[in-house]
Amino acid sequence: MWSDVAEVAIDVFAPGGGPDLNYDRLFDKKDQLRVPLAISGAFRERLNASGWFDEEVVAAGVVSQGKAMSLFSMFTGTALIELARARRSKALPREFCLAVTDSKVIALAMSAWSEGSDDGGSDVVVKVKREQAGAWSRGWVRIEPDGRKLSSGQHGGTIDLAGLEQFPVNWATDSDTEEVVELLTR
Repeated sequence: MWSDVAEVAIDVFAPGGGPDLNYDRLFDKKDQLRVPLAISGAFRERLNASGWFDEEVVAAGVVSQGKAMSLFSMFTGTALIELARARRSKALPREFCLAVTDSKVIALAMSAWSEGSDDGGSDVVVKVKREQAGAWSRGWVRIEPDGRKLSSGQHGGTIDLAGLEQFPVNWATDSDTEEVVELLTR
């Protein structure tokens, strides 16, 4: 009851303001796809429901450019160098969503802003933009995991995209992104 009262108060006193954590809503006010991170399969389900693609998305997840940071690199400060380093591929954003269909791999930009918090208060909802940052034939994309699972919960490796040079990437240990990596590892 009190949460309903709070939502009404936010709508009345700050229209358009405040986080909207209604996970059932597919798009935000800027027509960006809202994906709750805590729900397994949410990227695939939401991308298929969006109607953005001609084919069904079989797997999707979040990948970031750069090397995965170990606890040791964070302790010694060398992780700061990786954070300050420019993106390896200027063609793609630093963090992007990879969507895999039967014939294509599509990179989608993500909003820098998310809703919610991961401090136990509420689940995080990320926003995926409709514009494609890149698209390749599925046979021309390959991810090579480096085999390390870091204490930070990150995995790392390199991605080889047709027409671009290989560059290091990292991803969280969630089932959505693990499924993408499994499909693109040969």
